[in-house]
Amino acid sequence: MGLVRKKASEQPEEMTPERPSADALRAQLDDPDPDCRREAALALDGVEEAIPDLLARVTVETDANVRDAVLTTVSAYDTDTVAGALAVHLASDDAALRTAVVEALARMPQSMPALLPDLIAAPDHDVRVLTAMVLADLTHPDTAVWLTEMIRDDPHPNVVTAAIDALLPVATADHAELLEEAVHRFPDDPFLRFTVQAALPRLSGTA
Repeated sequence: MGLVRKKASEQPEEMTPERPSADALRAQLDDPDPDCRREAALALDGVEEAIPDLLARVTVETDANVRDAVLTTVSAYDTDTVAGALAVHLASDDAALRTAVVEALARMPQSMPALLPDLIAAPDHDVRVLTAMVLADLTHPDTAVWLTEMIRDDPHPNVVTAAIDALLPVATADHAELLEEAVHRFPDDPFLRFTVQAALPRLSGTA
């Protein structure tokens, strides 16, 4: 009589955890556990109806990792509404929030141009400094044009210096006169003068 081979016992199929609903993830943004809030913020990527909840979270979030996750998700929606809601935080008293928002806005080349006229003319010179920082990393063909305008026209030396710093990576010999004029406008600002003097040899090809 032939041997009957026993069938290998069947392994139970692994169950894939069910993805939480959008409503559950939106509610999770208020979870006391920052890890849960961060997971929710990242999982809401692509859930357009959650944008108001995410923008509201930016205002109150105190954990840097959660805030970064929220900003990563919302900045993927490169719209005027999202950019405008984020730009108001450039005037925040929270330095970490301001820096995080600068990074997020720099990832929004479609919507930032509409905001720039108001930001470049903002009464608070610190907001204008942060605007130059956004332009430093914004991928847009007109960033040098906006930075040139700030260097030429802004009345505050800190803003002009920030704009020069942002322009230098793409500056050419054609910008040398603009930078020299900035030094003449603010002769008593040593940092601005040092920044320009350090850059001019490279721009003129004598470095």
